[in-house]
Amino acid sequence: MAIITDIKAVAIDLDGTTLRSDGTMGETTQRALKLCMERGLDVIICTGRSPLAAESYRALLGCSGPMVYYNGAAVIDMPSGILRAGTLVQPDIVQGCVEISRQRDIHFHVFLSGDRLVYEREREETALYEGRTGLKGTSVDMEALFSTGEGSRLGCIKGMFIADPKILDVVEAELDKRFDGRIYRARSHANYLEVMAAGVSKGHGLSVALQLRGIPPEAAIAFGDAENDLPMADAAGYFIAPANAIGVVKERAFTVVETNDNEGPGKFLLQILSE
Repeated sequence: MAIITDIKAVAIDLDGTTLRSDGTMGETTQRALKLCMERGLDVIICTGRSPLAAESYRALLGCSGPMVYYNGAAVIDMPSGILRAGTLVQPDIVQGCVEISRQRDIHFHVFLSGDRLVYEREREETALYEGRTGLKGTSVDMEALFSTGEGSRLGCIKGMFIADPKILDVVEAELDKRFDGRIYRARSHANYLEVMAAGVSKGHGLSVALQLRGIPPEAAIAFGDAENDLPMADAAGYFIAPANAIGVVKERAFTVVETNDNEGPGKFLLQILSE
């Protein structure tokens, strides 16, 4: 059993880590995270989801304070909803993403301020994303929105392509060529490619949240399974991966625990709390 001591914060990814494949949080995980809070540890949600899409889980646990959303693009105090830090994607970058999505006929959506989800048209991917997150978006002319509309002034919080992983490999290369140094991109799932502003990451967001809470990085333990969780390995004293995580994530982990469906992270927390 790995020895972990002097922890003051537990940072948790949701999908693929503390949520099971069906999108539910198991009783063992709930019990472990609530016990953490009873013992005086801060529980910090660090997710690619928007605040609205993550709220049912936060409310279920009862955790509060600065949380990390949109893969680190926003640190928001909950449940007050006060924005503590945020970085937007510039309008011309969004326009370029819209152009790529149109050329390749693939789904692309963005989040605007106020947790608003917009896309160009209803597709199969739209319904799947809505089913996974519970969020309902609005169909708009994205090119117009970001060339002359509201988006032309403010940009967006986060964009996302949803497509076959092989298509996303090509899109990644095109994004790097067009916007080298101006974006941060990451896969949150095999068929989800997220686009944020340069400097944004879950690691940066977690660092901000910890600083706001007065907790040093070495006193934090973070859990994650996907590429977008990797930056947390540099922001926390310990990084833990479930067995279902992608290879590069497991390679970076302090230890690998049971899968998300077997509630590995929750069981691990109960173990270290009992030591």
